[in-house]
Amino acid sequence: MIDTILNNRYRLDAIVGEGGMAVVYRGYDLLLRRQVAVKVLRPHYASDESFVQRFYEEARAAANLSHPNIVNTYDVGQVDGSHYIVEEYVAGETLAALIARQGKLPESVAVRYARQIALALGAAHRADLLHRDIKPSNVLITADDTVRVTDFGIARAANAATLSGVEAIMGSIPYCSPEQLSGSGLSAASDLYSLGIVLFEMVTGRRPYQAETAMGVAMAHVNAPVPNPISEGAEISPQLAGIIMKLLQKSPAGRYQSAGETLAALRHCMRRGDEDGEEALAGGDTPTAVLRRRALRTSEGMTASDLQAAEPVWSMRRILSLAAVAVAFIVVLALIVATRAASSRGLTVPDLGGKSQVDAIAALHDIGIDKVTFQQRVDAATAPGLVDASEPPAGSAIKPGDALILYLSTGAERVKIPNVIGKELNAASAALESLGFSVRVGAPVHSPTVRQGLVAQVNPGPDSQAEKGSQVALSASLGPETVHVPNIISMSDDAARAALAKLGLKLAANAVSSVDIPAHTVIDQDPPGGASVQPGSTISADVSGGPNAISVPNVVGTSVDDARATLEQAGLTLGRVAQAAVSDTSPGTVVSQNPAANAQAPQGSAVDIVVATAPSSPQPQESASVAPAPSANGLPPIPNVIGMSVDDARAALQKAGYHVDHVTVLPGSPANAKVSNTEPSPGATTPPGVTAVDLIVGGK
Repeated sequence: MIDTILNNRYRLDAIVGEGGMAVVYRGYDLLLRRQVAVKVLRPHYASDESFVQRFYEEARAAANLSHPNIVNTYDVGQVDGSHYIVEEYVAGETLAALIARQGKLPESVAVRYARQIALALGAAHRADLLHRDIKPSNVLITADDTVRVTDFGIARAANAATLSGVEAIMGSIPYCSPEQLSGSGLSAASDLYSLGIVLFEMVTGRRPYQAETAMGVAMAHVNAPVPNPISEGAEISPQLAGIIMKLLQKSPAGRYQSAGETLAALRHCMRRGDEDGEEALAGGDTPTAVLRRRALRTSEGMTASDLQAAEPVWSMRRILSLAAVAVAFIVVLALIVATRAASSRGLTVPDLGGKSQVDAIAALHDIGIDKVTFQQRVDAATAPGLVDASEPPAGSAIKPGDALILYLSTGAERVKIPNVIGKELNAASAALESLGFSVRVGAPVHSPTVRQGLVAQVNPGPDSQAEKGSQVALSASLGPETVHVPNIISMSDDAARAALAKLGLKLAANAVSSVDIPAHTVIDQDPPGGASVQPGSTISADVSGGPNAISVPNVVGTSVDDARATLEQAGLTLGRVAQAAVSDTSPGTVVSQNPAANAQAPQGSAVDIVVATAPSSPQPQESASVAPAPSANGLPPIPNVIGMSVDDARAALQKAGYHVDHVTVLPGSPANAKVSNTEPSPGATTPPGVTAVDLIVGGK
């Protein structure tokens, strides 16, 4: 798939990793112009619908995680059956590659990496998301020595889809908890067990449980005693060994119960490690060993007389000097002990106002406060999702292990806007102000349903939620919108029809005989020019038929061929032929005509007729449920039947849940003319309850 572009956005440049479930590519986001990592699911997982569903659920959950030690998830989607996740591209190497290259890691490095992994797990667990696949290959180390945990969510979806066989999660067995391997319920302690395996591997260079087969490794996780990393060659303190062995307890109850507890233990271990490091000198010698080596070098260069001369002379002055030094040392030591005791007895709650949940947790962990809970409350002065206060408040003393409550702002209180449309402006304003809104009266608007002067429009709309204290705009009604009728007298009927159409009006022409006025000229109109009417209204007009106006014969009740012959004999032509479903008339019979019988029409003008057809039986609409983009009545958009015969078009429309109401044959069309248009147009949708479609046949 190299050089493939997914969804016209993500270009796949090179493979940077392969796993049992997915192939990872280094990619490029063509829209935002940045490097990304694109993880494409393997085909045998993509064909499992239950897995794909969990894959999307967990990927979306991972996308909501935001933490400095977690690789960001940007996007998730599928194209041509390939499902993919787009993540932040992290330059660096995996922890697995680092261990393979260096073997055992120093204790300080292992503790530093483990703390950052625990921080990432803490953020995920607070979001109710278990990783389930913590292992060195899912831990990235950046150039600045920062840990970034990846693959959140995918392991959970994979395990949910493959719990029927141990072999399906073969790649993760060396790091799985006993309850995960036995199919028992999982918890945060399950991820911490995997962290213990990773920590064991960092300090020893090998995994705690090894066997010839994957099944043997799984059985060792469940039944074998917990190994001591020091016995396996780890050069670490007993405190860190105890942390690792507690993380690897078979029972979840015997482990640390949260990432916060694990962080606290690692923090104390790191502090002891830092003090030991300060006492150690270059080369690994203790101060006592250095002094002993210096004394040995001095004695080797001295003679017996020198040694005798070097014997100390114990005078009162020397005794007093040594006593003073001892007293000063004791005083300094007492001050150090008192300071440390004071700091261990209490800490000061920092000011976390305005910080995000992630930043606040990180700041509290850094000073040793791990027992933190969150509560939400309304606060108009703080953006939603940010910390607005704490309990105890900022600046208060708190002891390690005490509980701390952080209050997260939900923003200003939101209130439902009542429906005041149709009410008087004063009453509507009073109702809104009583709920805490400020009211602004906007420009009036036309409304076909609201009487002039009453409220016709509310912004934000009725029944929506808005912040208490925000502004609501009211607009009064001007009544229905009207159009001024133009003066079309003396225009040709075509020009008059075009002028009215521009204003959304229609023309109903009535031909009359006139000796002195040219044919097709408008003689009179109703309503007159300058009158106000609503858009869509019809304007009636008398149109001159000229000196040779003909009285239109009555063709209702005849066949189409008879109607054509009658009209041609009278000096007229057959115009548009439309069809209508009529139950009480024989199919093929003319049921109406325009102009009507006995009306005056210019010689050679066309007469439109409507012909009866048999009513079509209602069609079942089950097929509409599977069509894309349903309309308000559950039907799909009107299919495109242009170019089909009338019978084929009728069948296609019936299959989509519609029925043909009228068929209009344009003048001059051949007998086998095809559908040239529909009303409504192809792709349109119809209002609820409307399934009728008109066909227009023939034409140029």
